[in-house]
Amino acid sequence: MNIKSKIKSVIASVLSASMLFSAVPVVTHAAQSNEYVDPATVWLAANGRTNEFDANATITYGTLFCPVCNKNTTSISYRVPEYTKSKTTALNRSVRYSDGTCMDGKSQGNLDYGKPGVDAFYTGSHWTKSVCQNCGTINACDGTGDYSFGKDVYSLNPCDNNFFLDFDHTAYTPYNSRYHTTSLKRGKYCQFCKGTSERATEKQESHHITETVDAQLGNQRFHISGECDDCGYIQDEYTAAKSVVQRI
Repeated sequence: MNIKSKIKSVIASVLSASMLFSAVPVVTHAAQSNEYVDPATVWLAANGRTNEFDANATITYGTLFCPVCNKNTTSISYRVPEYTKSKTTALNRSVRYSDGTCMDGKSQGNLDYGKPGVDAFYTGSHWTKSVCQNCGTINACDGTGDYSFGKDVYSLNPCDNNFFLDFDHTAYTPYNSRYHTTSLKRGKYCQFCKGTSERATEKQESHHITETVDAQLGNQRFHISGECDDCGYIQDEYTAAKSVVQRI
């Protein structure tokens, strides 16, 4: 085989190996968090309620009817979980809009607003705002007669129970040689706004070590290595080998 043929053979082998490894699925570590992230744990503060909602919103694109354009247009929708100190929605107090305006579009009510993840809890409702991408009108899809039409405010809507998904956001952090910290958080979340009523709890639990023993008898010792199946803590130690003499 000449040099060119050898080079072609090597290149072909490398490409085959690359294709093989790219086809292998990525396996995530057992019991680690999935793609869901509770907005309350990464909440961003901002000046003004609308700016704060914009900074923490789940943003989607869709087709909605715009009465200004008088046709279906592409619209951006913003959705944010509603958090209150009492864990009850402001809709129960007839409050409909993020500036505290009630359903009648005139009177003001109590939003019972607090800081998500600190003193406020998800209520099962979410704030929404939309912007027509054709004419730029805010909340055009709510209709020209709605209080929110043309205003940079969010309106409140209940989350649909049919669109809740299960999640497991349990995480493990090494604590010491015997224990790790388990942050347990699992439950359901809304696909629209990502809100969840679950709060994480923490506790120390024993490692679940899978050990490997290497007998180094020439050095009169055993090398014991292992890794925790949950948090990944590495165990690495040596134990002296004890001689056993059999009496006849």
